[in-house]
Amino acid sequence: MNQQSQQTFSISQVSERTGVTENRIRDWHEKGFLPEVQQISVGSRLHRRFTEKDIQMITKISEYQKHGFILKFAAEKAKKYFEEVLKK
Repeated sequence: MNQQSQQTFSISQVSERTGVTENRIRDWHEKGFLPEVQQISVGSRLHRRFTEKDIQMITKISEYQKHGFILKFAAEKAKKYFEEVLKK
């Protein structure tokens, strides 16, 4: 499935699925820890759209934070985790 036809989710849907607040997801995106999140323009507003891969990354970052990692290291560990998974 190419990126154009891949299902995407709103920030509220992602928040509901992951248990991570919308504000926290926005913060992580603005700080560059979720670089692949799509932004679409609707009128004069930009809306974030998330893929399953983005949702998995958010979930993994949240898990690492619950284990005591600060955001920067949680995001780095999550990125490395998914790089390793994709190699297999």
